[in-house]
Amino acid sequence: MGKSKMTVLDVKAGVSSLRTQLLGSRVANVYDLDPKTYLIKTAKAGEKVLVLLESGIRFHSTAYMRDKSNTPSGFSLKLRKHIRTKRVEEVRQLGVDRVIAFTFGAADEAVHLVLELFAGGNIILLDHNCTILALLRTHTDEATGAKTAVKEIYPMEGTENRKISQELLLSALKTGAVNEKTSLKDALSRELDYGPALVEHALLGAEIDSKRKAVTLDVAEGSSELAALLKSFQEVDTMIDALSAEGKVVPGYIIRKNDNPESPFEDFGPVLLRQYQGRAVTDFESFDKAMDAYFTVAEDQKLEHQKEQQQKAVVSKVERVRKAHEAQVQALQDEQESNFLRASLIEHNLGDVDNAILVVNSMVSQGIDWNTLKKMVKEEARKGNPIASLIHSLKLATNQVTLLLTFGLDALEEDEQTLPVTAVDIDLGLNAYNNAQGYYSHKKKVAIKADKTLAASEKALKGASRKAKEELKKVDVKASIQQIRKTHWFEKFVWFISSENFLVLCGRDAQQNELLVKRYLRKGDIYLHADIHGAATHIIKNHTQDAVPPLTLAQAGLSCVCRSAAWDAKMVTSAYWVHPEQVSKSAPTGEYLSTGSFMIRGKKNYLPPNPLVMGFGLLFRVDESCLAMHVGERRIRGQGDKDTEVGSVIGTEDQNISAGEEEEEEPEQEQEQEQEAKDEQ
Repeated sequence: MGKSKMTVLDVKAGVSSLRTQLLGSRVANVYDLDPKTYLIKTAKAGEKVLVLLESGIRFHSTAYMRDKSNTPSGFSLKLRKHIRTKRVEEVRQLGVDRVIAFTFGAADEAVHLVLELFAGGNIILLDHNCTILALLRTHTDEATGAKTAVKEIYPMEGTENRKISQELLLSALKTGAVNEKTSLKDALSRELDYGPALVEHALLGAEIDSKRKAVTLDVAEGSSELAALLKSFQEVDTMIDALSAEGKVVPGYIIRKNDNPESPFEDFGPVLLRQYQGRAVTDFESFDKAMDAYFTVAEDQKLEHQKEQQQKAVVSKVERVRKAHEAQVQALQDEQESNFLRASLIEHNLGDVDNAILVVNSMVSQGIDWNTLKKMVKEEARKGNPIASLIHSLKLATNQVTLLLTFGLDALEEDEQTLPVTAVDIDLGLNAYNNAQGYYSHKKKVAIKADKTLAASEKALKGASRKAKEELKKVDVKASIQQIRKTHWFEKFVWFISSENFLVLCGRDAQQNELLVKRYLRKGDIYLHADIHGAATHIIKNHTQDAVPPLTLAQAGLSCVCRSAAWDAKMVTSAYWVHPEQVSKSAPTGEYLSTGSFMIRGKKNYLPPNPLVMGFGLLFRVDESCLAMHVGERRIRGQGDKDTEVGSVIGTEDQNISAGEEEEEEPEQEQEQEQEAKDEQ
């Protein structure tokens, strides 16, 4: 990934994109994804918008759901307290700074949420007087000494945008030319308010090399280069002003690393800058969606990298355990071989070993000083005494002597004859045979210990592998980014799609029963109910011009009976169906109909009784490009090869809702949003 932060141009385009989505919406809740990233959930006219704010990095709406913290942070709770259930009244950029201010509520109830994208970044909550209520980090401006902390006043005016002029351009060039090594791009980026990307865009428009030194540019009056550069910057000003047009949808672009359409993302922006000509570009209908796609890919790559590192750490932990046990077992095996070799050497040199033991013991028994004894042994070895030549060192403090033993040249292979002799510790209290037996006994003990260690290591490795698998499973599901599925209008009810592709709806309570009949029951649909306590209202949405087929009626009737007291009583009974014009809310004189109850006028069409059987199924959404492959899979029984339109069930009702009903629905949606906010609290 190349670009990691938003520029001034990106901020202006991002504000314009968010205004069209957020103004007039109501805040449902606030979540924290990490200490610097927060998610604001808003809703307007049934449309939910998730706004992601990352301190110092970005802001945009998102179509992807991230894993939220199990427990909200203190800052998140503070935001919920002050902005939840309030309307978004304003979204604006403060001057030309990379600072965005969101206003929630009006008059004395208004609060501002300020997002800073420069330096270390910050998210600041202000009251209607711009007094800081809470913020992510406290800091002091070194240049002005202004302190950003709780109870301080935050400046909301911002820096005014300086339009390009010949005087401003000349001043910037003269200031930049003070240092002969400064390039035009660096000098203009530092002195003007455009940023490096737009400065390079303007230089290319004037056909000037951005790496050219500032001192080499002709700034004399009437200079063609100066005039071309001024005109190019004026075009940039016009381009920036066009992004702020109210109600305009700003397109977005993602620029890839090279001309390969599959190459990694390199940059994003609301306009295609000249320096990116020849690169592969992905177009988006809005700049907001382009940013969401760009940063989501970056997040996904970051999560994958973290997952790989965690997986490597888990695997290396098992590998370390395995290597440690292998090293322990190998050390014990080496010790066995060493004991066997020493015992064999003693047996091969029994006479010499006994003579050495006898000589040393006799000299010690004479009371000879140990140091003197060592010197005597060295002297005898120098003279060629065969017994003294075997003695490598005396360990009289532990009653031992170290002998240099070998199998003899005749018993060795040619390649073994150059190997060093073996030093063997001999106990002076035992004869040669008993010393050999001691080494054999020690070898057996080590062999038993090695077997136990090997068995224990296998058990430890199995335990470590099992634990590693559990940790790997946790790593796989620890963090994920999933695209949010748009919920359909009918999902607030109990619903299913019949075997013949008809949508069947059922109310969850009396209020939903009332809503189903008043708002969604249309001419051609079918109303179903049952004469038993607890039966809920069912309607069949008829998206065809023909009558609803019998199988769909039977399935809807079965659902109606199963969702009543008949299920617990295990009683087989029948449901009935009628046409919409037979359903009325007008009760006979002197009677009253409660919420969710209706008067049926005319003949009731009873369905045959069916066993009380219900199932559970998974519904997969088919991509539009694959619709042709699934035509006729849910055809009406008895129609032969005549196919019903796949997918015509979903979305039809939204088009049939009248404008008057939409206006009626808005207050109810606001109540639902407020109730949702209370429930989530």
